[in-house]
Amino acid sequence: MKKLATAAVVLAAVYAYLALLSPKVFDILVYDESKLMPQDIEPKVVEAILKNGTQSGTGSGGLKSLPVVIFGPRVEEKARNLSRLFPNATTAWTILDEALRIYNQKLEEVVENATSQFKERAMQVSNATKKICEDLHQLVEGYEEAREKARELLLGTYGVVALGRSVDNRTQRFLELYEKYAVYDVDTAVRLAADEAYGNVSRYLANVTWRTWASQGAVENVTEAMLATRLNKTLINLARVVAAVGVRQYVYIQLINQTPPLVRPYLPYLICGGDVDRAVEMFRTDLTRNLTARYPPPTIYSIAAAANLVHQSKYALAVVKTGENTPDIPPELGVPISTSFLLRSFMEVVMEDVSKIDRSTGTALFLVLLYVLGTLLTPVLIVSTVGLTYLAVLGFFYQIHEMQKIYYLTVYMAAPVIFAIGVDYMLLMASRYAEERALGRDKEEAISVVRRYASGAIAASAAVVATSLGSFAISRLPFMQSIGIGYLITTAFVVLSVFFVFPALLHILGDRMFWPKRTVAVHRGRSRLMEKAVSVALRRPLLVAAAAAVVTALSFLFLVGALRITANPVVAMPETLYKKALEVATTYFPNVTALSTTYIAMKNPPPPGLLQEVRRLPNFVNYTVEEAGGWYVVSVKLSVEDTSDKLLDVYRRLDELREIYGPYLIGGAASWKNVVFHEIYARFWDFQVYIVVAAVFIILSILLRSFLIPLRLITTVLMSIAWSLALEVALFQELMGQPTYWLVPVILFSFLMAVGTDYDIFIITRIREEIERGLDEREAIKTAIVTTGPVITGAAIILAAAFSTLMLSQILLLRQVGFTIAFAALVDAFVVRPFIVPALIVLAGRYNWLWVTGYSVPIRRAT
Repeated sequence: MKKLATAAVVLAAVYAYLALLSPKVFDILVYDESKLMPQDIEPKVVEAILKNGTQSGTGSGGLKSLPVVIFGPRVEEKARNLSRLFPNATTAWTILDEALRIYNQKLEEVVENATSQFKERAMQVSNATKKICEDLHQLVEGYEEAREKARELLLGTYGVVALGRSVDNRTQRFLELYEKYAVYDVDTAVRLAADEAYGNVSRYLANVTWRTWASQGAVENVTEAMLATRLNKTLINLARVVAAVGVRQYVYIQLINQTPPLVRPYLPYLICGGDVDRAVEMFRTDLTRNLTARYPPPTIYSIAAAANLVHQSKYALAVVKTGENTPDIPPELGVPISTSFLLRSFMEVVMEDVSKIDRSTGTALFLVLLYVLGTLLTPVLIVSTVGLTYLAVLGFFYQIHEMQKIYYLTVYMAAPVIFAIGVDYMLLMASRYAEERALGRDKEEAISVVRRYASGAIAASAAVVATSLGSFAISRLPFMQSIGIGYLITTAFVVLSVFFVFPALLHILGDRMFWPKRTVAVHRGRSRLMEKAVSVALRRPLLVAAAAAVVTALSFLFLVGALRITANPVVAMPETLYKKALEVATTYFPNVTALSTTYIAMKNPPPPGLLQEVRRLPNFVNYTVEEAGGWYVVSVKLSVEDTSDKLLDVYRRLDELREIYGPYLIGGAASWKNVVFHEIYARFWDFQVYIVVAAVFIILSILLRSFLIPLRLITTVLMSIAWSLALEVALFQELMGQPTYWLVPVILFSFLMAVGTDYDIFIITRIREEIERGLDEREAIKTAIVTTGPVITGAAIILAAAFSTLMLSQILLLRQVGFTIAFAALVDAFVVRPFIVPALIVLAGRYNWLWVTGYSVPIRRAT
């Protein structure tokens, strides 16, 4: 025992040193699977081609396009502020501004050209009509002057006669002469008197009579007679017409049909040397108004490129050119869409969740242990030992990170695994110690029994855990190898704690471990319930087995019809602003945002038929063809993120086209997606699962010395997996609308195959002990299950509590895993072990113990 204590002290000291290093592990975790990939896989080969092409100067480089989602309200204001911060950013409003600039420039050019032509013709009209108008004004003035004189002559002759009195000396003279010639008729008398009074004017009155002198015609006749002395008939008529309508109107009427259409509307302002500048300005204004009415200026929604970047007033999309992976973009302006930003936010959530889950796990397990054991010191010792083991594991991960890269899920899942199996093992050891002490054995004998028990049942369980969880180490992908190696290390640390540290505590403390109680008594209430359950199973084993088979068949059928698997890690990520931005971009801006790139690398120029097929790919945006290091590389831009499940369809289509247009290599997002899905998910179910089952069967067969018991154990574990996965699909997928992440069934199988065998191993080991003590098979089954029942129930609650804390995570994957495994643990302890296991053991009878050497246990039938 001294050696044990010494080894425990040394181990505790090493653990304490490693625990001091544990906080540093979060600085070296790898979150991007592509950084943990072998160099010979297809996408890595294409990456090397691109890298070589870039180094040789033929590849593309420089700034990268980073999509940024702008959330409303005030999307325009935010977009313009973003453009000020990143002048090379492209937004709907930068496109609009450029379109308006071009529109206004073109409009100004058209208006200026038209205005220049108009001005030239306007000057011609103005200058040409100026002299005409001057001549017409003189003609009209002469006509008006003659017309006035004609009116005065008529009034001075016929008017005076009609009035019968004179108005001045001249009319007095005319009136006297008219009376002198009164012997003649009126018209003759007027003409004779007029000649003498006014001087030879009777010729103007030749066509005037007493009856017509007061008419407008008489005035016109006299006027024409007066003008006839210096104007011909045509000019007299022209003067009459121009005087009637006005000079400007006459000229306008004469020119209207001769004037070019461009100038015609502005002729009234140009004739007779009019205001050319005013006419030009009016023409410019009218032309601008007419052009903008016929060809309206561009708007956000009239430009396809801009309209595609805006969704109502809720969202807008910008594209920022940057050479940085994570440029500093104020979140109030926009949220960038890239894997780098998603991973950064994911890392922040991981750091927050790990701390929260670790505290919650420790607290929950402590409270459950208090309930199960009914003592204070034992839970403190168990939780403290397991907690120190967990911190030591993290510190060890940090120590080896240069030799073995640590994937983030390795650390994330370490806590529930360590706390689940560590607490289970130590609880079983403490309970067995208490049981042996209750049977009257002294402390050393009880510890010896516990150690033998640990070397048998617990060692078998640990071997299964290591085999199942460590099976990921056989993957050809380094990040999955990291998970497998991490779980092998985790199991090894737990085993060291269980085999050295905890027995040393038992040796040092003895019964004081159960302070304030002396020992832990069996919980009679739970034992009686367990006894009733086992009795039912033993009385009606066939009915219990049939019921289990029916439930399993229904669960399987439900899973076949309802299970929807997603391999998109974004689905499993927490609801951060970056994830929301990605959802907005893929929902409202399809075929606009190039969120991922898939490459086709070939030695010869790509055939036109291949490029035509590329354009038909789902979510196609555009493509470019470049020569890189002796390779022709087709860069295909797609509007889905580089984690989308849709990339699997893209890869399948390109793989099919390889037979027609190949050979070529496929790289980039679609190729990485294919690698992750097929090398992990498909390979796990096509290959790894069979290795795990076979290895577990061999280990259990050797340790339990039976062929049938391991088969039955694996069958019951698969039952638990089917039931719990069916409930997970019903709850998360059918009710909450969240698809099942592909890792959930993988982790569920691995974990339940690992920890789900614990309880069965403990029960079978105890049944074997009872049979070897002389009990018949049924009594041995009842005694073993009833005796270990309370402890196994407590262990199941502990396992459920350990994994249920994962439901506090913001990550969907961990919530699904936590719920599924917690439910499976409770079903396993409360349904499978007390009902189904006894029923199947009874139905199998003595064949349970069939081994290569015969029956490994002597069976005594009840009489």
